[in-house]
Amino acid sequence: MDVWGHRQGTLNTKPVWADAQMRVDPYALPQKIAYDRAPISGSARDRSFEFTLNDDGATLKCDMTCGLPLSLSLPKRAFMGVAARAFENEDGSNTVTLELMHRDSELSVPLCVSNAVEDTASDWHSWAKRLGLPMLMVDEAGEISVVQDHNGITSRTAKPRRRRAAMMKRRPNFMRRRKVGMVGPVVRISAREIIART
Repeated sequence: MDVWGHRQGTLNTKPVWADAQMRVDPYALPQKIAYDRAPISGSARDRSFEFTLNDDGATLKCDMTCGLPLSLSLPKRAFMGVAARAFENEDGSNTVTLELMHRDSELSVPLCVSNAVEDTASDWHSWAKRLGLPMLMVDEAGEISVVQDHNGITSRTAKPRRRRAAMMKRRPNFMRRRKVGMVGPVVRISAREIIART
């Protein structure tokens, strides 16, 4: 299990848990998600993965390649974000998946498998807001892009910095706003206060 390296080859393929429709409610935590993977080489049984998802992250229980049980705690900061992917089925329909994406595909937590794009988009936004993680989109080539971060800022190409500050002389901002004074004689006006007394 490669915890730190990202498996790019698995991003453009359909996950093993996306065969049947499922949905985890983002407003009903904690919840458990379980699925089976194909047996590894040299093993005769499937590997079962069980995630317990809560507001702080997820806990994974599975079997290691040697057969021993493994329990692993995954805090929210261990995940890249809430990723959405779309796949075309053999009958021409589309399947949309949501997952709490980790750099290692085996540590990614499935959240939703559905044919309803509108409902999945609503859950996508709700999960990102609930966990404070960015919304990610995975395209057909397996490229990951940030759609919206946890502060609600939509991703776009950064604009170049304005050159105005570089072209101006190094003066404080409050001095740049001051107007240039007039050169000439200074007129002083003196007066005394007159108070009417009765």
